[in-house]
Amino acid sequence: MKCPPVLPTEVERLKALSEYGLADERPLPSLDSVVRIAARMFDMPVAAVNMIGNDHVFFAASTGVGEVDMSRDVSFCAHAITQDGVMVVPDATTDERFHDNPLVTGSAGLRFYAGVPLLSANGLPLGALCVIDHKPHEDFSQDDRSRLRELANMAADRLELRRIEVSAERAVRLDVSQDVAACQDEAKELYRLANFDILTGLANRGRFFRQVEEALARPLPVAAVMIDLESFKDVNDTLGHAVGDYILQEVAHRLETSVRDTGIAARIGGDEFAILLYDVTDPQRASEISNAVNDAIARPIIIDDQEIRIAASCGVALAPLHTGNPVELLGNADLALFRAKTNGRGRSLVFEPSLRMEAAARRLYGMEIHRAVKEGEFLLVYQPQIRLSDGALTGAEALIRWRHPIRGLLTPAAFLPALERGPLAATVGSWVLDEACAQAALWRRNGMETFRMGVNLFAAQLRGSDFATEVIDTLEKHGLPPSSLELEITENIVLDHDDVVLEKLRDLRAYGIGIAFDDFGTGYASLSLLKRYPLTRIKIDRSFVDGMLVSEKDASVVRAILDIARAFDLETIAEGIEREPQRDGLLHQGCTEGQGYLIGKPMLAPHFAEAFDIAPPLPMKRAVMTG
Repeated sequence: MKCPPVLPTEVERLKALSEYGLADERPLPSLDSVVRIAARMFDMPVAAVNMIGNDHVFFAASTGVGEVDMSRDVSFCAHAITQDGVMVVPDATTDERFHDNPLVTGSAGLRFYAGVPLLSANGLPLGALCVIDHKPHEDFSQDDRSRLRELANMAADRLELRRIEVSAERAVRLDVSQDVAACQDEAKELYRLANFDILTGLANRGRFFRQVEEALARPLPVAAVMIDLESFKDVNDTLGHAVGDYILQEVAHRLETSVRDTGIAARIGGDEFAILLYDVTDPQRASEISNAVNDAIARPIIIDDQEIRIAASCGVALAPLHTGNPVELLGNADLALFRAKTNGRGRSLVFEPSLRMEAAARRLYGMEIHRAVKEGEFLLVYQPQIRLSDGALTGAEALIRWRHPIRGLLTPAAFLPALERGPLAATVGSWVLDEACAQAALWRRNGMETFRMGVNLFAAQLRGSDFATEVIDTLEKHGLPPSSLELEITENIVLDHDDVVLEKLRDLRAYGIGIAFDDFGTGYASLSLLKRYPLTRIKIDRSFVDGMLVSEKDASVVRAILDIARAFDLETIAEGIEREPQRDGLLHQGCTEGQGYLIGKPMLAPHFAEAFDIAPPLPMKRAVMTG
């Protein structure tokens, strides 16, 4: 058994813990609801908030624990507080740190553990919120980790309120009136800091969650609205943090004005806001309010005579219509927000049960992806790309599919969200790259000397320190020149890891590999990215191509994109060409290449080879390798 390490800040940590006035005999009742919710949410028999003392661990709240007197040396939570994020032990009997731990080998029978540190206001770990089971779990997903962190935020908020109460109690007991007043003022300031966002003055995350809990406990009909500003990071990066802060303050003011006496507004994250609307029972009414909020945020913001526009997406859920559980209510609103953001900018969507079913399906797919990788259930199809001027084949885009043993052939829409958020995204991405390059090499050796293969990247691949080296090694392995490969990136990928991604893409472009910007024109940051990123091609999104014949707005966007591409000396390819007038119109306006059902649907390699009279595919599909 490995004893937990002692943090370098142990003295400061223990001092901070003493400020909360907690001890074995003084649990914190306000945390009881958090551990009960955790146990129900993850279907675990045990959940607890463990505070880590000098040599002992005590429970601030727990459910399903029973009689346990635990030393720090055996505590899993004592390990968890030394890590960032969520510590997950799928099976303690196979973990070298815990396999001979008395909690594992003894009557407690601990097999599974997941815990996340609870931090003080100064970032010192006080203890951990954990869930425990007597059986192993290999399926604790990234979504599960996010939900556990959310509950940990709630627990940390309650701990902070406890510290404020203790501080106030100590102030009252002081003999000197001046010190009493000073301590009381400090307690008030601490209360403000614990309940309100410093920048905007809105309620913070903890206060908002408590207001939701109190409303549902009475119970009151309410609507929760989760709000996300779109591409705010790019505004911050291009215009500066001072401008970004002003925009957040202005958005907060507009939210407060929108709700007035009907609810409360809160800032719950960097560019994330929320509204709790009281006495709202009608989804239509909630939708009208959220649409009005979107409209209010979308109004121009004037800074130094410069007009700035910000869009937002909203997700709405109602209680008791959709649920009476506060965590589920906010989770439902988040699911609606997720769908709203996928539907386009400035959208608002009210939760419906099918969204939770979709989320459950994503979670199920996340569990099954491990098997799919091991059993080689993924495969690639290829959609042809042609030169519009003469119809000559220039290459193909490699697209992933899942041959599910029960559900049949699945398109990326069904499983990609689960794959991208899971731990195997980089592994599958590497397989896609290798498989596509192997196929391109075969076709180039059999008559298609200039064939170019387009490969979509996962964000997880670009987080790897050796990604550029991996790509170059793959090309060399299959004897391909750099010009034979075009890596496709999206705005979300580059914005999530801006500087890191930029450096790797520049290295790949310097080597001669093409970089295509996919779904161009659908996001806020596209123009600024063209200035910074080493792109070679712009892909015009199918949504504009589809509407260009009937919508002057879509036609104008297509013309503008082509003008921009010429100004930046970039090639263009249009997606989603399904009719000849679309192809002819794009060619007339100067678009060089295209793909879509008019040209060819995504095909398995044998069908692709037959359609374009080139060599047969690889003799057999190779499975994804995990080792």
